[in-house]
Amino acid sequence: MKWNFGILAGAALFLAACSASNLQDRAISLILDEEPAVDPSVQFPRFTPLLQAKQGPALQVSIPAKNLKGGFLRESSNGNIESWLGNDGVSLTFDRGVLHGTRGIGAGMLASDVSASASAVLAGRNANVKRVHTFLTGNDLAVSQVFSCRVENRGTETISLDTGATSTRRMSENCQNDAQSFENTYWVDTRRGRIVKSIQWSGEFLGALSIQTVYNF
Repeated sequence: MKWNFGILAGAALFLAACSASNLQDRAISLILDEEPAVDPSVQFPRFTPLLQAKQGPALQVSIPAKNLKGGFLRESSNGNIESWLGNDGVSLTFDRGVLHGTRGIGAGMLASDVSASASAVLAGRNANVKRVHTFLTGNDLAVSQVFSCRVENRGTETISLDTGATSTRRMSENCQNDAQSFENTYWVDTRRGRIVKSIQWSGEFLGALSIQTVYNF
């Protein structure tokens, strides 16, 4: 499977460079299919060796609300935390497949504590958990938010990956606090013991990310 690794990353990197006053206008322009100002064919220096190495799976990430899509490759891991890099330097971090942070995206998620969510999702366990998100505001201030979440096992489901039909366990996670609420959905490959597809909320700026593992890229 082949795709342009730069589409999502290039647009997101440009968004990060926008001032706080025009972020919303730029987001609207993206919805209207305006071309990103960053050339997606120009690769971030650290990305080239990852692509040449051809090691491990890739992630195909899309922002459904903005009709953007691009690929990410795993750059590093430290315990349960993995960092995935796009070709323009935008990066996503995950705790065992659960979104942990973003870099290079305006008003992105700086970091989070999603360890309880990840443990329940991978175990297929119904549970009440807490998660904490820290976001960067338009004034470059870090603001933390605590969410109460309900994780539930929704049973088995066969999904289509680039390797073919894959048996998974679908898990839902409904989270809320006094100001916000969102729902995440995860598909766990029970044979590999990892999340291979998900729809995860990344914050108010970009909304939900649709993430799927690609083994042949």
